[in-house]
Amino acid sequence: MYKLTDLLKNTEYSSNKEDLSDIYVNDIITNSKEVTPKSLFICLKGCKYDGHNYIKEAEKRGAEVIICSNKCRYRSEKAVLIHVENSRQVYGEVWRNAAGNPDKRLKIIAITGTNGKTTVSTMIYTALNAAGRKCALIGTLGGYYNGEKTSIGTMTTPDPEKLYPLLKKYADLGAEYAVMEASSHALALGKLDGIEFFVGAVTNLTPEHLDFHGDMEQYCIAKARLFNQCEKKIFCIDDKYIKEMFERANGEKKSVSVKNKNADFYADNIILDGINGISFDFKFNGGSVSVKSDIPGSFTVSNALLCAAVLKELGFSLNEIRYGIYALHGVKGRMEKLPIEKDFSVFIDFAHTPDALQKLLETVNNFKKKGQRTVTLFGCGGDRDRSKRSLMGAIASRLSDFVIITADNSRSEKVELIINDIMSGFDKKCPYKIIFNRKEAIKFAIESAGKGDIILLCGKGHEEYEIDNSGTHPFSEKEIVYKILKKIGR
Repeated sequence: MYKLTDLLKNTEYSSNKEDLSDIYVNDIITNSKEVTPKSLFICLKGCKYDGHNYIKEAEKRGAEVIICSNKCRYRSEKAVLIHVENSRQVYGEVWRNAAGNPDKRLKIIAITGTNGKTTVSTMIYTALNAAGRKCALIGTLGGYYNGEKTSIGTMTTPDPEKLYPLLKKYADLGAEYAVMEASSHALALGKLDGIEFFVGAVTNLTPEHLDFHGDMEQYCIAKARLFNQCEKKIFCIDDKYIKEMFERANGEKKSVSVKNKNADFYADNIILDGINGISFDFKFNGGSVSVKSDIPGSFTVSNALLCAAVLKELGFSLNEIRYGIYALHGVKGRMEKLPIEKDFSVFIDFAHTPDALQKLLETVNNFKKKGQRTVTLFGCGGDRDRSKRSLMGAIASRLSDFVIITADNSRSEKVELIINDIMSGFDKKCPYKIIFNRKEAIKFAIESAGKGDIILLCGKGHEEYEIDNSGTHPFSEKEIVYKILKKIGR
C-alpha cells in the first residue's frame, strides 16, 4: 500500500480534493483493464491508445485516484483526480518514489547513442565486476547482477514500473554501481527524469527511430536530454551530431576520439587483427595504457575507447582499465560467432540500421581471406522508419558477395512491401535471393553455403522472437541454425 502524498513528491499538480494526506492506494496501474479497487490509474497517451479515453472504465473498476493531463475535462465525484502537465513524466516520478528513490543509493552510468549501447554498457559492467566492484546491468539483454538475469521485456530502457523496482532490488542486494542503456524513447518521454546519473556517455548518432522523433534534430534533442542529469559527461566526437552536442554541453565534460588526438581521450597505434580482435593505446593528458579486445571490428575500438574513458572518469587505475576491457570476450547477438565445426562460419549480429550494417560488413570484408564470400541475410522492421530500407539495400548489395533479403519483425506490414522498399536501393548486379519466410531464408543460407563462406544473420541479434501481423512468436536463430545443420547432416 502506498501513501498518495509520498508518491507525488517532487511533482507539480492540482486536485479536485484539497486534502490528500489520508489517501492510500494499493497499486499503480496504466492499463485500465488491470485496475482493481483502490488502484492509482495513470493516463498515458501512446502512439495508438490514449489512457484518458479509459478513465470512465478505470473508475468503474474501482480506481481510487486518477492522474491525468491538465487538459483533461473529465469530472468525477468518486475518484480523486490529479491533474499534471505531463502524465508520462509523473508516471516515472511516481514509481521512483514508490521504490524509495533507489537511484540515490547507486552510482548510475548511462549509455546512449544509436549503435553500440549494449556493447559499451556490457563492457563497463564486465570491467567493474572484474575489478571487484558490485555492479548491475540494465539494458537490451535484460537485467544482470551477481550472475543472475532478470527478464525486463523487449525495451532497451524498461518502463518505470520495472526499472525502479529493479534498481531497488539491486541496491538492496548491495550493488554500488548500475550501468544502464538510455534509449531515445525513454529520454523523450521523460521516463528517466529525476535520476541523477553519475556518468553519462554517448556512442554515436545516425538516423534511427525517425518514425517516432520526426527528424534528426528531434532525435538529437532527445539524446541530449540525458546530459542535463549527469555529473560527468563523455562524448564520442567522431560523430558530427555528437560533436555539436559536446560543444553545446555545460558542466564537466570530456571528449573521446579515434581520429582526433586533441580529444581528452583518444586511441593511438590502432591494430585491427581480423577475427582475432583489436588493440590500441588509450591515451589522455598525463597517461597511456595499451588495451586489447577479442571482439573484432573497428567499431570495437570506438566502444572500448568509450569504456576506457568512463572507467578513467570513475577513478580506475590503468591496470584495471586494461584488464577490465579484456575481460569481455563477446556480447550476445553482437558479432557473435556460432560454435559450429564446419567449413563455413555463421555470425549473428543485431545490425538493423544503415550505419551498423555498413560497419559490420566492412569489418568482415577486412578480415575475410581470398576466395571467401560474405553472405548477408537481413530484412527491415515493419511499422518503423521506412527511409532506412533502401539505404540498407544499397549497403548490403555494395559490400556483400551474396544477399538474402527476408523478414525481420514485419509487424502489421506485409513482408513483400518492406522488401520492395529495400530493393528500391539494391544494386541488382550483386547476386541475391528473396525469401519471405526468415526461417526458410536461414535454411537456404546454410544449405547453399560454400567452403569458407561467412554467413551474417543480421537484424535479430539477441532477440529470440519474431513479430508479424499475428503477434509475437518464439524465434531463436541459434536454435534454427543448429536444427538445420543436424537435419541436413552438414
